[in-house]
Amino acid sequence: MSEEPLLEPLEAAVRALGLIEDLDSLLDETLRCARRLLACEHATLLFVDAQRGDLAVRAAAGYGDRRQQILGHRFVFGQGLVGWIAEHREPVLIGDVRKESRYLQAHAGVLSNIGVPLMVRGELVGVAFAESDSCSAFTQQHLRVLSVLGTYAALAFVAARSGERLGQRLAQLNALYRVSQIASDREDLPQVLSAMLAVTQEVIPEGNVALLLLDAPTRTLRVRANRGYLEGIEALQIPLGKGVTGRCAQAARAFVVNDVAAEPDYIPGVQGARSEIAIPMLAEGRVIGVLNAESRQPSAFTQDHVRTLSVVAQQAAVVLRSAQLYEEMRRLATTDALTGLDNRRRFVQLLEDTLRRARRYREAFAVVLLDVDHFKSVNDRHGHRAGDRVLEAVAAAMREWVRDTDSVARIGGDEFAALLLQMDAERAAPVVERLRDAIHSLTLREGDATIELAVSAGIATYPAHGADVEALLSRADGALYEAKRLGRNRVELAVARAG
Repeated sequence: MSEEPLLEPLEAAVRALGLIEDLDSLLDETLRCARRLLACEHATLLFVDAQRGDLAVRAAAGYGDRRQQILGHRFVFGQGLVGWIAEHREPVLIGDVRKESRYLQAHAGVLSNIGVPLMVRGELVGVAFAESDSCSAFTQQHLRVLSVLGTYAALAFVAARSGERLGQRLAQLNALYRVSQIASDREDLPQVLSAMLAVTQEVIPEGNVALLLLDAPTRTLRVRANRGYLEGIEALQIPLGKGVTGRCAQAARAFVVNDVAAEPDYIPGVQGARSEIAIPMLAEGRVIGVLNAESRQPSAFTQDHVRTLSVVAQQAAVVLRSAQLYEEMRRLATTDALTGLDNRRRFVQLLEDTLRRARRYREAFAVVLLDVDHFKSVNDRHGHRAGDRVLEAVAAAMREWVRDTDSVARIGGDEFAALLLQMDAERAAPVVERLRDAIHSLTLREGDATIELAVSAGIATYPAHGADVEALLSRADGALYEAKRLGRNRVELAVARAG
């Protein structure tokens, strides 16, 4: 199932939760949003009771007449799936609870569960939990969405627990509202960061502030936005564990340095800085960045700054993760998971865009459809992993043999497509022949067996073979069929349209 339908409701949820001041209303709205986005029957929010050392249901939705009975129900750590999540601080996704020994039935008919721990500043605050009457109702994307919604609720709960109304806290900092507004407008990441820094400047000495995001593959922090820092600071890369910000990210806790002169690995950020504060930004239990500030005065930052900036950093992390989730889901909606190529939907979109441009500027282009010869026999003889390796090899060859301006896609099981810009049949045919030959020269080893690769391809060009998307794809498909009929491992050109 495509994840794209989740995008608009998720944005509406972010906007709604960012503006609600009353805690109970916010919790109820969180569950209403969760039930819509997850398409599930039941959902609950449970929070830790520090005095009793257990979890209590604070909000519930979808339980009908049993809702009042469920509200206030308690779970000890380790009891059932909810208690397991709290004890291990890990999410769960259960496709069939009948096969799950940890599950304690609370509602008849439930078949699948999903749950996430709610963490604020490294502390377990509670658990968000949802149930469905269908098997395998939830996905990894649903886990991320539930985490985003649940964290909003957890932040509100923490603010209320500390004796401060959420609305008063947000009005004082003017942070959650402004950042949530940026998120609800679906702005890009730099605008979110800019809003974050504008807010942070108002609550720290001198207003020198930077936001660094963690690049997981290189394990380095990179400055994405700053106010008052040294020129060229954007080029700086800070390894995990190095400097105040690096140690903050590695340890996932706040650092306050009263005198940077005593820090042997201090990395200068502000001219003449004497003190520094670094707050980790946590999303889904992991560090995604650091909110950093420096002052020219020694001992400029207090524990009050830690508390204030922690709220800002935590909210920013949720918003940033939400933005990353949006980009991830948009990418997944247009990308083939195995090969990384565009999928059929994206390819058709690109073809439609290319056709409009070609009509306007009277340009030619070629549509190529290609599939792997005897692919079923590869799966039958060598297994599906070998089949995946074949598809990955074909995808890599297509990337290598087309220009950067062209597009390639996987549009079916063993079916691929290419869009070659500003090419008529005379120019396109040799390119596709070279691609076919390159693929045919590849061999893969699977155990003691050798797998030889071959493809058949069909080409249709605009305007010679069709004037619309459907006609071009149909003509290219017909040419591909002809290539396979004539013996495979060959390229065929579509027949020119009449008139």
